[in-house]
Amino acid sequence: MTVTIKDVAKMAGVAPSTVSRVISDHPSISQATKNRVRQIMKDLQYYPNFNARQLASKRSRIVGIVLPPDSDAFYQNPFFPTVLRGINETASRYQYSLLLSTGEGDQSRLEHIKAMIYGKQVEGLIFLYAAEADPLLSFVLEEGFPFVVIGNVAGIPMNSIDNDNLKISQLATDYLWQQGARRIAFIGGDTRQQFITQRIRGVNLALSKHDQQLAEDDIYNQIPFLASAGYELMNQLIRKDCYDGLVVSDQLVAEGVYHAILEHDLLERYQMLTFKAYSDQHSVNYLHYPYFNLDSQKLGDQAMEILLEVLSEADGPDRKRYVYELIPSELVFPRTK
Repeated sequence: MTVTIKDVAKMAGVAPSTVSRVISDHPSISQATKNRVRQIMKDLQYYPNFNARQLASKRSRIVGIVLPPDSDAFYQNPFFPTVLRGINETASRYQYSLLLSTGEGDQSRLEHIKAMIYGKQVEGLIFLYAAEADPLLSFVLEEGFPFVVIGNVAGIPMNSIDNDNLKISQLATDYLWQQGARRIAFIGGDTRQQFITQRIRGVNLALSKHDQQLAEDDIYNQIPFLASAGYELMNQLIRKDCYDGLVVSDQLVAEGVYHAILEHDLLERYQMLTFKAYSDQHSVNYLHYPYFNLDSQKLGDQAMEILLEVLSEADGPDRKRYVYELIPSELVFPRTK
């Protein structure tokens, strides 16, 4: 026998409308009532018909997730699934679902975004990356569609959340200098991504205190965020023997760099600092090098919270304020034996 919302209401001693508000997590219902009704729903194995609710409210309760152009990086790099976990946990709390964008190449990805928006499949979008001259972002801005970016694009007002990449790369370089490194290189990635350019600026700010700057040849960009890319590059740098300090902008690249150094038995020659999606003191790849914990799950959590705030104001007056939040990053030192 199918359990209905009236059955739940009768057992809880409340009106069916109260049960409906509990399902939508309405703030007018007390936490005690929510807990009681939710327990009865669980006991009766009552599952709300969200399709019917969505049709009634004319809202999809789905958020689109815009993946970075490099699909290999998304599926292999720990940053993205960690961010996605934060988004998903918060979305689930508010009974939202996620829809991932698909397609290879800018045009294919753009067509899928258009289908999401024009087909009313999603209420808003979260971009897992921030890049200059991005056709997807330009389209969404032109449409005035609700979105949040994880990262930031200079000069474009938008809702976004990020780490303070300028500050942490400056602190990373200061740390390497304190450890005795005097020939420092920056290993990054796609320079269209704002966090890469911000981290280069941070390194140079720190070096300027010592009357130094990164030369063009000291910046190793345009490499994929993959361990294999870091491994191959570090083997080249070892042969050149030009550096004693490395600021590595991505943890997966840093893993490859570390293994190349380890294979050549040069752990004592190089100082390195990287940026990691989360803190894991038990990771064998980081026993020798410190890293900044980017707290990427918190980035995802807050991105979803910001988008929900944007959506809650969508039917109100024109929005004049944009949210720009920075998530603190903690310097984590390697575990010692």
